[in-house]
Amino acid sequence: MTARYWEDYTVGEVFETAPVSVSEEQIIAFAEKYDPQVFHTDPVAAKDSFYGGLIASGHQTIGLAFAQFVRLGLFDENALGGPGMDEIRWTAPVRPGDTLHTTAEVVELRASKSRPDRGIIRVRLVIRVEDQDVSSFITTTFLRRRPAEDAA
Repeated sequence: MTARYWEDYTVGEVFETAPVSVSEEQIIAFAEKYDPQVFHTDPVAAKDSFYGGLIASGHQTIGLAFAQFVRLGLFDENALGGPGMDEIRWTAPVRPGDTLHTTAEVVELRASKSRPDRGIIRVRLVIRVEDQDVSSFITTTFLRRRPAEDAA
């Protein structure tokens, strides 16, 4: 997709990312570095955990989903970073071999009051495995507004 300016979005607009699968090796490697809990790092010990087996870290799940959203290229040229994420939820475990499908919906657009060259976009990402939601969050990003010479 082509990068877009803030004005090019509408509330309610929905994007689908390419699916991404997660392997046991990826789950363990991520968890050993960033979330070293036994149900993420040890397939044998994880069988005796609350989850009954190995699961991906929620941080890995949202990272994978966000990476797929970025790969759409929508923000490539005009993103100016973001101040945060809200409403992060992990509602079901992600297991080795699962394929994540992510939908991204524009939920809010507002012009910056202090910086007229940019606007604020809030996008809700919902991640699912098959027909079950496994995670969701809202990301807030600053986007460039269309330059005056391009507006005509």
